Amino acid sequence: MIDKLWEFIATGCYSGKLPKMPGTWGSIFAAVLIYFFWPDNLLFQGVIVLLTFVLSVLSSHFYSLNLGVKDPDSVVIDEIIGMQIAMLGIKPSLSAVLFALVIFRIIDIMKPPPIKMFEKLPGGFGITVDDMVAGLYTNLLLRLLVWRNYV
Repeated sequence: MIDKLWEFIATGCYSGKLPKMPGTWGSIFAAVLIYFFWPDNLLFQGVIVLLTFVLSVLSSHFYSLNLGVKDPDSVVIDEIIGMQIAMLGIKPSLSAVLFALVIFRIIDIMKPPPIKMFEKLPGGFGITVDDMVAGLYTNLLLRLLVWRNYV
C-alpha cells in the first residue's frame, strides 16, 4: 500500500508514466497546477515548495529503491518542484507559465553547470536537487523577461 502511495507521489499523479517524454509530461502537469492554483502570497508559495521538497526527496528515494533504479524516468516530482521554483514570486499568467515551462525544460535537458554535479547526491536528494537548481536558473531568466516586459 505504501509503495503505491510513493509511486503516486513520485510520478506526479502518474503523469510520469505517460509515453515517451515523462519529464515533459510532469512539467506540463506542474504548469497546469501552477496556472490554476498557484497562490499570490510568497509565503504560501514557499510552504508549497518546502512540502514538495520533502515529498520529492522521500517519494523519489523510496520509489527508486523499490524499482532498483537510481533515477527512474517516471519520477517527475522533481520536475514539479523545479517548475514551482521557476514560478516562485512570479504571477502565473499564461505567458509566464508557458515561458517557464519552455525555459525549464531546455535547462533541465541541457543541464548547464553546475546542475549535473547535483545528480551525484545520494538517493532522493540527487533526484530532486538538480531540478531545483534548473528551476532557480529558470526563475532568474523569467524575471529578466518579466522585467524587460517580454512576458
